[in-house]
Amino acid sequence: MRSIRFLTVIGIMLFMSGISTAQEDPLQEEQQQEEESPKDKDQDEPLLLQPGMDTTGMNLQIDSIYIDEETLNRPKKAGYLSAAFPGLGQIYNKRYWKLPIIYGAFGTVGYFIGWNNNKYQQYRNAYLLKKSFPIDELDDPLAIEISEDNLKRGLDYYRRNRDLLMIVLVGVYLIQVLDAHIDAHLMEFDVSEDLSFRIEPAIEQQSLWTSQQYGVKFTLNLN
Repeated sequence: MRSIRFLTVIGIMLFMSGISTAQEDPLQEEQQQEEESPKDKDQDEPLLLQPGMDTTGMNLQIDSIYIDEETLNRPKKAGYLSAAFPGLGQIYNKRYWKLPIIYGAFGTVGYFIGWNNNKYQQYRNAYLLKKSFPIDELDDPLAIEISEDNLKRGLDYYRRNRDLLMIVLVGVYLIQVLDAHIDAHLMEFDVSEDLSFRIEPAIEQQSLWTSQQYGVKFTLNLN
């Protein structure tokens, strides 16, 4: 009889210990899940990036980046077109109003190059005639009316002006190439008439594990 009671008590104790163990297992699993590091959770769940977020130390993976090759190569193409033919880059950028300025500059500089070159040739020929023939055999009005020294000064003056204007012409050519190249870059920016200064509250969070910081943001819109 005593042995039966003893076995019954042992069976009841084993049954109760099994129930307590079954109850403890879910609690231990929940504690293990809570003790998982944030890094493990971040690796499983997608990270939502927010403005102002500090991504230092984060293992970020970008699957793909879309690059518009036409927009990327636009400045280079515009520069090459203007280098091949002046004004062609401005046409490519659809800045048609610049064409009269460019061709006007080329025409003006080219005209004065030709004018100074003609005067240089006249003074040069008169100077050579003045040195080669006596005055009674000359039929050139410049050689007759102007002295040899003044003819030499005149030809040097017009030659110098012609050469300087050629440099200016090269400068106009380079400027229109740079204009097409830079203008193509600026076309990527959104330019608006809103020039404003705003003061507004701001909320910033440096990382996922730091608290939010509150402050005031000053915004100056120059677009």
